[in-house]
Amino acid sequence: MLRVVGELAKELNEAGIRYCHWKSNWALGESVRGDGDLDLLVHREDGSRFRAIAERLGFRPVVDAANPPFPAVEHLHAMDPDSTVIAHVHAYYRVVTGQSLVKNYRLPVEAMLLENARGEGSCLRVPRKGAELIIFIVRMLVKHTSPFELVLLRRQWKKIRAETAWLLDDSALESARELLPHWLPRLDPPTFERAVRALQRPAPLVRRIALGYRIRRRLRAFARHGAIKVQIVEVRKFLNLLSHRLRGSKKGLTPNAGGAVIAFVGSEASGKSTLANEIGSWLGKHYTVDRIHAGKPPGTLLTRLPNLLVPLMRRLLPSSRSTVVEARIASSENPPAISPLFALRSVSLAWDRRALLLRAHANAANGRIVLCDRYPSGAGAIDGPQLARVLDSSHHSAWLRWLARLETRLYADIPPPDLVIYLSAPLNTTLARNQAREKTEDDTYVRKRHARSADFTFDRTTVRRINTDRPLWETIREVKAAVWKTL
Repeated sequence: MLRVVGELAKELNEAGIRYCHWKSNWALGESVRGDGDLDLLVHREDGSRFRAIAERLGFRPVVDAANPPFPAVEHLHAMDPDSTVIAHVHAYYRVVTGQSLVKNYRLPVEAMLLENARGEGSCLRVPRKGAELIIFIVRMLVKHTSPFELVLLRRQWKKIRAETAWLLDDSALESARELLPHWLPRLDPPTFERAVRALQRPAPLVRRIALGYRIRRRLRAFARHGAIKVQIVEVRKFLNLLSHRLRGSKKGLTPNAGGAVIAFVGSEASGKSTLANEIGSWLGKHYTVDRIHAGKPPGTLLTRLPNLLVPLMRRLLPSSRSTVVEARIASSENPPAISPLFALRSVSLAWDRRALLLRAHANAANGRIVLCDRYPSGAGAIDGPQLARVLDSSHHSAWLRWLARLETRLYADIPPPDLVIYLSAPLNTTLARNQAREKTEDDTYVRKRHARSADFTFDRTTVRRINTDRPLWETIREVKAAVWKTL
């Protein structure tokens, strides 16, 4: 069990909060380890005390930025201090259930689930199996009435059969028979028992669909939306779900405080890409995460054609390569001669970086978390303005000074990231890492980039300096803590 989950259960039990983990208790062991969501039904009158306890333990609200929230339901996330796993709590103040995508039924059965719920110490309270069985049967059969839900059910069918078998012991079924007439009298016992047998065997799909529609008719009084609106909402949410999956996010949530742009900067072979990948996989289980590379921005409509000529020009004019000229500029006390080709390439890079990073900040404003490998900083630094030293120099032409001013303006338009992860490692370590990579850089290049990494300046944002010359798991842990604090 995650420590943060155990502490939550302990404090809720000691405070006398009326709550229970109201569904999927057959897999509760996985959920308390962070491998699934925790679905907690909380008595409305205890809602404020529940939220106060959760907040004190580090739980914070998150939202689905692409979809309107379900009524009486909120998402809470906390990072477990021991494992760095993100615990996800679904807090329900009403039983809003049914289809996964719509949750179209508000069932008046909160008291049925909360009464006689059991659990002590650091164990989450759970309802009687009979009460949980009623809700499970309703949920599963109603899902059979939607073609989109059937697609999702097909992937989950083994789990559904396992949960059915876990719930269906003699005492649970008998308890459900006793509870049903009192709490859901509109759902007649014969229909309920046919539904139980349909999942237990299981019955042919056509029969399960027919039973699902029958249960929908019985529960029509508790529906939140009409049939047409349900179909519209299902289509929209299914497409959103598909979009999230294609982008590598399982849930597409975003912190209540909004998205963020997180930059990973440092010398060559300091671990930027490795750590960005680790953080992307960690956050992508819950949030919509974008990965971008500001060091190698994609071309825009204006620069795409000139960018195609860059490899050819590198071979024909090696002395004009960006890395060569940048090193010459950095090492020279006086403004060195700068070729028009280098100046145009610098402005082109500034244009592409501005386009990429403005789009990244727009996506962050809409709830995404953007992880950026490299980020522009001060004048003369890696990925920053390279022509600034010619601005006040009479040694260069007016046209070159105009390009320098344009480059400076383009970089000035780029907003600062929300967090900078500034990675560092000794030169010997970065040289060894470079040799171990599939695509190595020249040692001279790595030495120069390492020396210039001290020029990073970020004055308008939070900078977290992290030494990567240690075991990877230690570095990952520190980076996760820094990122989580920002979110």
